[in-house]
Amino acid sequence: MTSRNFRLRPMQGADLPAVLALQARAYVPFFHEDEAVFRGKLAAFPDWCWVAQMADGELAAYLFTQPARLGRPPCLGDGGGSHKDGADTLHLHDMAVSPLARGAGLAARMTAHALEAAQKAEFRHGRLRWASLIAVQGSVPYWARHGFVPGQVAPDLSSYGPGAAYLVRPLAPQLLP
Repeated sequence: MTSRNFRLRPMQGADLPAVLALQARAYVPFFHEDEAVFRGKLAAFPDWCWVAQMADGELAAYLFTQPARLGRPPCLGDGGGSHKDGADTLHLHDMAVSPLARGAGLAARMTAHALEAAQKAEFRHGRLRWASLIAVQGSVPYWARHGFVPGQVAPDLSSYGPGAAYLVRPLAPQLLP
């Protein structure tokens, strides 16, 4: 099964029960965010949340992203309280892939989709220049293969627990000064 067998689309409120089920399978309980948090992110950033569906309609993956400022990622459990004013970064907050879809390249496809959307986005203060994320559960090597490196700014990652790493990459080299 390849990532092309999945349909990417904007997330909707009706997807949240399946999103919560995927989250429960992908992350240890410490990292679980409740439905209110996800609903808040979806309401605050509807253009920055996606799902991938299998041919039978089952949810295969989800991705929550949001505009942010470099070095100032949202805390775990932030339900969309962060603002996009002055945003220069697309923050990849949460992604999970169903065990049935693992190995199909879906995470890379969803990441590429989000980064491409961010490259096209216009905000009041200009374009987004960076992508960032908090790597948890030993995922730094995966994200390093996608060009993410430790950020020079060390934000407070205490809400993400021990071992969390703030990673960044230029969104697109042509957008940097």
